Amino acid sequence: MNITSVITACFVFTFFLGCSSKNFDQEFDCQGTKVKFNDYERFFEVGGIELSAQQDFFMNQITIFGKFNQNIEEAITVTFNKINQELELKDSKGIITKQCIKLIEDKN
Repeated sequence: MNITSVITACFVFTFFLGCSSKNFDQEFDCQGTKVKFNDYERFFEVGGIELSAQQDFFMNQITIFGKFNQNIEEAITVTFNKINQELELKDSKGIITKQCIKLIEDKN
């Protein structure tokens, strides 16, 4: 086996070890409300409640949409805009919009 093959094998092995879906987690602080999502796993959590497991969950490259409660009279819809980094909470009483700041994870 020549040295090029060994180096290539080591590189590929190291690359796959470094690829974890946890590396795609993104966390935001939206004026006191914590938002966490992972595009790879299609995961969405707002305030510690996972909305990606709920009915009517939607995620694309720009928007994430979910509901806190499936009851029509009490439903709170949540929309997160990935580009504007903005969280919108909407219920029968009105709309609350919060600007979000990305939380940087310490990689140590």
